[in-house]
Amino acid sequence: MNLKHLKTFLALSREKSFTKTADSLNCAQSGVTAQIKQLEAELGAPLFNRIGKTVSLTFEGERLIPYAQKMLSLNAQIHTLFQTSGRLTLGADKAIANYLLGDMIKEFSALYPGVEFFLKMADGENAVQMLCGGELDAAIVLDLPVKQKSVKVLVRRAESILLAASPSHPLSGHTRILPQDFREYGLLLPEASCSYRMLFEQKLLSEGVRAQTALETDAVSVIKESSLTGVGIGLLPEFAVKKELIYHMLEKINYKTDYPIFSQLLIHKDKWISPDLEHFLEIAARHLL
Repeated sequence: MNLKHLKTFLALSREKSFTKTADSLNCAQSGVTAQIKQLEAELGAPLFNRIGKTVSLTFEGERLIPYAQKMLSLNAQIHTLFQTSGRLTLGADKAIANYLLGDMIKEFSALYPGVEFFLKMADGENAVQMLCGGELDAAIVLDLPVKQKSVKVLVRRAESILLAASPSHPLSGHTRILPQDFREYGLLLPEASCSYRMLFEQKLLSEGVRAQTALETDAVSVIKESSLTGVGIGLLPEFAVKKELIYHMLEKINYKTDYPIFSQLLIHKDKWISPDLEHFLEIAARHLL
């Protein structure tokens, strides 16, 4: 069985779009279509329902997923076992990659030079799928607690989420902020799928307030910079603005945001731990404790 076809199958099962799958695999859409047809012909069963532009898994496709994931995971382990030089593929969401991962890799590289790092951006759900698909050696995500039987959480550190604005913002310095206060001021928010944004908006909606979005982006760094320049109030993990808060370049808005959000170090439960991966996991865990 062609492993490339299985990789394409798993990508299509995630993306549910031939176009998006082709983009994610950096290949032509016709190539994705041909590979799926060849796999279906080999197995003698349809793996996807194609109704108009809608793509969904058939019952046979659902059954294939865990086997395809295991085959790719075993294939990745074989390649890792016989590599002549070290290589680690990590997954991380953008906040972790921008503000936490650099120090981990710097320490690791100083102690174990010669290991190649490959970084793939992935939020909690995508990281879990990529770990199960054998695409990642490990992942570090900022999210609600990951509860997936096939994934082992090595470290789970609670993170503070806060609202921050420039010292000149009208709400800076107020001792008590109510949800109604946000009706008048633009908010700088992460993308709609972000777990702590959803919790923030759910709280506002429970008080009958709809967030007034001045900016939406998946880049925490853009939210921080826009907060610094006074564009609006940014919803951010505290670790991203620690320096700015210390030097009063930004002020914390006094509004309760005690959400159950964690930095989490993840591996697949069946992952073979190479010496290089073991060393990295030890360093990453220490940075997160």
